[in-house]
Amino acid sequence: MSHWRTDRPERIILVRHGESMGNQNKDAYGQTPDSQIKLTDRGFAQSAVCGLKLRKLIGNETVRFFHSPYMRARQSMFAILKAFDGLTVQVSSEPRLREQDFGNFQDPSKMASVMDDRSRFGRFFYRFENGEAGTDVFDRMATFIAYLFRTMGSTGYFQLAQTPMEEGSGARGLSRWGARLGSRPKPVQNYVLVTHGLLMRIFCMCYFRWTVTEFEEVWNPSNGDIWVLQKVPGKGVYELNGRWKASRLQDEGRYIPLQFGANRIGQMPPHMKRPMTSRLMTPGGDLNGDELAHLRDLPAPSRWERGKWQEWTPDLW
Repeated sequence: MSHWRTDRPERIILVRHGESMGNQNKDAYGQTPDSQIKLTDRGFAQSAVCGLKLRKLIGNETVRFFHSPYMRARQSMFAILKAFDGLTVQVSSEPRLREQDFGNFQDPSKMASVMDDRSRFGRFFYRFENGEAGTDVFDRMATFIAYLFRTMGSTGYFQLAQTPMEEGSGARGLSRWGARLGSRPKPVQNYVLVTHGLLMRIFCMCYFRWTVTEFEEVWNPSNGDIWVLQKVPGKGVYELNGRWKASRLQDEGRYIPLQFGANRIGQMPPHMKRPMTSRLMTPGGDLNGDELAHLRDLPAPSRWERGKWQEWTPDLW
């Protein structure tokens, strides 16, 4: 627990890649593999500005980047790094941060119908032909988060590979490394994930345990958007601060809310900004509050004739 409280990064920062050729023209997906879709000139500029915003947020603190292997994410990563000239940073390519697989080459003439089917079926559950459903992305993101937290700090398994060992290998080498605790690398202060819009939302869904309904209330970030999860002092867990905005005209940056709700200006409930392993309720009581909204107004049994389903008790069966 002490390791969690002290060694974990101060922030986990989620960044969407800059504008891509596919964002500009959907027909690009019918001619170019999704993994090879490039940034537009505007996308490069957005990513370079994103780097400057990140640098204003974290200053000269240490940082480790994880990026999607897709071309547009790698190009965004390279442009972001321009703001960190002169600093030594860690960079890791992570296939689990790739965009949702929408199939192979996408036929532009069919995609309007496909997207209509997805809306009717449910965006999170719809599976694209030869591709993934949102549920698949959730599964791989859950494994990535488990991996991500294992890399944190100066005591985890993955730090051993970063530290040169003395002669010997296996248990002998590890034992000698363990005897030199004073030489352990310092924990990285910031983790930055350069990825895709849907992946940013599903990362938060996994970590904060959003319901499917809550997930679908959150809008995708814009190209170059920055979402910040800040470590709660003394606890080693993270809260969602919001979207980080900064400019050369401001001495300090600021946080603004994520776009939420049907009109994009709804207020995100506080419980969605902090990690929750479960939600407390007392069966037989009311279901008031945003945390239990997913259990309200459910369809009743088709043959129920004894009053309201919500008032059912076992002795009425």
